[in-house]
Amino acid sequence: MAEPELRITREPRRDSERLAAAPARWYHEDDETIDLAPYVFALRDRWRTVAAAAVAAAVITALLTGLALPKWYRAKAVIRPIAPPAVEGRIAGVIGGLGGGFGLNGLAASLGTGGNNDAEEYIAILRGFGFNVALANRHQLAGELLKPWFWPVNLLFSWKDPEWGVYRALKKRFDCEYSIKTGNIKLYFQAKNRSRAEKILGYYVKDLRDLLRAREISLASAAIASLETEARTTPDAVLRTELYLLVAKQVQRKKMAQVEADFAFRVLDPPAASDKAYRPWVLLDSVLVAFFAFLSSAIWVIAKAVLKHT
Repeated sequence: MAEPELRITREPRRDSERLAAAPARWYHEDDETIDLAPYVFALRDRWRTVAAAAVAAAVITALLTGLALPKWYRAKAVIRPIAPPAVEGRIAGVIGGLGGGFGLNGLAASLGTGGNNDAEEYIAILRGFGFNVALANRHQLAGELLKPWFWPVNLLFSWKDPEWGVYRALKKRFDCEYSIKTGNIKLYFQAKNRSRAEKILGYYVKDLRDLLRAREISLASAAIASLETEARTTPDAVLRTELYLLVAKQVQRKKMAQVEADFAFRVLDPPAASDKAYRPWVLLDSVLVAFFAFLSSAIWVIAKAVLKHT
């Protein structure tokens, strides 16, 4: 008798049923899809309004900035500091025949002859409070700088220190920058009149040179007095000779500071103002206002569409 043939069959997995019964992990009943079509259609339907607002804002801004607002002109000048070795070389060339020995160069270097012509020092002076206030007082600029454009402004700020008011006014109008690449200093000054801008910037150049000249003369005079006193009291004949040679160098330094036309720096480009106004920037202001008007109008249209669909 043959053994019965056994067949083992596997029940198919009902994964599909379990997956269908199990909730999908990525599905949430409270998820909502935001339909942007109504807002896009709203912008499309009102695009003429948005564009008209931007164009109108640009035109009004151009008219106001071009006709109503005052025009400002900017004068520019370029100066180049003279390095101390150049000044010392000119002095040494004059007094070289007096006797070059006795350690003259070493002692002169200790005195710091030639002044400090560093460009950063000039910029610090030009932007300083004392220099600007002295310039305004010397050339009687306070009345022009503190003149209010609207009388209530004068009532509100009349208690302020007038010197600080003058300094802030000059600080807004004056600017300078130093170029490491070229070694030049560019000076700028803004005024409502081209000739006035050039004239006041010329005051900056002249007063800076006068200040540096006066400082150099004062330092040389103090050095002469000190060296002469030391030379009269020293018993060493060699040292006395060296001191009198240094006195001669300081005298030459003082005389050169008094008569040198290009002392401390050279004026490469004298103050000059362009015939085109520096401010206001009509094109830039118009473009910016038009952009913000376009953006505001678009937001307003979208906001109305949102309120309508809620």
